[in-house]
Amino acid sequence: MFPDRLRKVCVISLDGVPGTLLRAALADGWMPALRALWDEGGEARLRSTLPPLSSVAWASYATGTDAGHHGVYGFVDRVPETMRQRVLSSRDVAVPAWWARLGQAGRPCVVINVPLTWPVQEMRGALVAGFPAPDMARGAHPPELAARLAAAGYLVDPDPRLAGQPVAMLAELRRAVEDKRRVALELLEEPWVVFHLHIMATDRLHHFFFQARTPGNPHHEAFRGLYELIGETIAELVTHLPRHTELLMLSDHGFCDLRWELDLNAFLADEELLYVREQGMGPARVMPESHAYALTPGRIYWMRRGRELGARLTEAEIPALADRVGQSLEGLRTPSGQHAIAEVIAGARAYQGPTASLSPDLVVLPADGVELAAGWDGGALFRPAQRQGGHTLEGAFVWARGRRLRDGAIPDVTATLWARLGMEAPPVFSGKDLVAP
Repeated sequence: MFPDRLRKVCVISLDGVPGTLLRAALADGWMPALRALWDEGGEARLRSTLPPLSSVAWASYATGTDAGHHGVYGFVDRVPETMRQRVLSSRDVAVPAWWARLGQAGRPCVVINVPLTWPVQEMRGALVAGFPAPDMARGAHPPELAARLAAAGYLVDPDPRLAGQPVAMLAELRRAVEDKRRVALELLEEPWVVFHLHIMATDRLHHFFFQARTPGNPHHEAFRGLYELIGETIAELVTHLPRHTELLMLSDHGFCDLRWELDLNAFLADEELLYVREQGMGPARVMPESHAYALTPGRIYWMRRGRELGARLTEAEIPALADRVGQSLEGLRTPSGQHAIAEVIAGARAYQGPTASLSPDLVVLPADGVELAAGWDGGALFRPAQRQGGHTLEGAFVWARGRRLRDGAIPDVTATLWARLGMEAPPVFSGKDLVAP
């Protein structure tokens, strides 16, 4: 499985960057150093995960599996036996990451800011945790690296509460990229066979400033400036790579302009399927007589008897209920008259594997222009979107220097990385090598 000599691979990931946006920016003269590099390789389309969320997508990339195996279905989940809500961490990823596999074989790696890697776990090499790491105390390995980054005020991710202060938020996004650039160049000097730099700032930029990609927007120059900084960061990093290093770039999902926010819990309440008590937090507010509840993004769970605390819904009642909810959702239209929902997918069809019992019972994919929420305070079914950009299932890309690629899905990138190392993929990997023969 592990050859005596491994080639080196560098992976650079740009969270939430649509391939169409990147190509258009390069064609318009943005990031000239990156354009020169881009022309040396081949690009293909990537389909994101269900749901198309960074935690799910990067857990799939890290493990080479889908959610039915690694067990990550969102950033926040629930414990059905208690209906307690909790934020997921690296401990919830049920399959070892590729860097752990390489480390066990004595092959060091450097991994910077991949989501859902906090708290960091001991590994061979260096790891800097990504979103949603709350601090650096347990946010980097080895411990002396964590101490150094904490002392320097290393910024993992800007505070989203700054979104109402555009100047401050855009400054924080630049700082986050600059911090990663500095640390990446430093850690490039460490021993490694795979080096991965993840840039999360693009996802934040698109959520809060997606309209600024268009000239004439008051924040357009700052939007373009952040992309220029990212292009310079990538170009500088690449110039320091050892000769013959394989180079991959990818994103994890697409983005679209948003007009509306649709609250799935408000929908379930309107359908008289969800009743909420005043006390408690999140799913703990669901009353036993409820039939269903939702978590972001687009996850609906039945109140199954024997699974959720106090639930009364029997298995015999679920098929008819699923048909009713699916039809009602697919018939929803926004206040401006467009279809609100693109597709409703049964969890049993979407997920297979040892952790599939944790999966949502329905996965709801919004139509372009709509973002799905799951509130608990009885709000309106629709309201104007609070953010400018939202995730899409289609639109992600993968690129490789000196290679022709085929279209694929997120776990395929892991198989492609493994193949570039000249290694036989572990049986649990679900993807295929995307490099065309």
